[in-house]
Amino acid sequence: MISAIILAAGESSRMGRPKALLEWRGLPFIEHVCSALRAVGVEGRIVVLGRAEKEILAGWKSSGEKIAVNPRPEDGQLSSLRTGLEAADPSAEGFLVCLADQPTIAPGTYKAVIEAWRARPDHIIIPRTFRASDSRMKRGHPIIIPAAYRRLCFEGPLDKGLHWVTHHPSVKIADLDLDDAEIIRDFDTPEDYAGLAGGR
Repeated sequence: MISAIILAAGESSRMGRPKALLEWRGLPFIEHVCSALRAVGVEGRIVVLGRAEKEILAGWKSSGEKIAVNPRPEDGQLSSLRTGLEAADPSAEGFLVCLADQPTIAPGTYKAVIEAWRARPDHIIIPRTFRASDSRMKRGHPIIIPAAYRRLCFEGPLDKGLHWVTHHPSVKIADLDLDDAEIIRDFDTPEDYAGLAGGR
């Protein structure tokens, strides 16, 4: 069993409003992510919110997603992941870490990452894709962390983020090459959002 942890606790300071509520194709970003997870059969879905909890819940309705609130989102992404892990089903064998501001990732990409983990359940699965701007392979999200590495997420320094976990000498990493540039697409500024077809 996999639990998906959807990180939506960021301050969205550069965007100026919660990125989870930005619309694409008539739906909030966060709904696109949750809908894709539902489509591939991920039943355990935890959405981690922060300071904008009330605003996001006023603009988006959960459809079976469990809501967890990070009391200190300013501590960074790793603190939000910890909040999600604490709320997840303790019997989960792996944790699919997703970003609420990646609405354009297709269900098939989530499925491919999950299938790669099932083939190598003792590995952290990290998808990567070719980035034309510098002709290199770049890692993105979603990633899967096996339950065996859950404790590491609570041991690393918050300022090092998830990077500390994925680069820990005790973990096994498997890169998954995908032809999907959306796994590295960021929406951090109004300009980024304006570039999304149909975003407005």
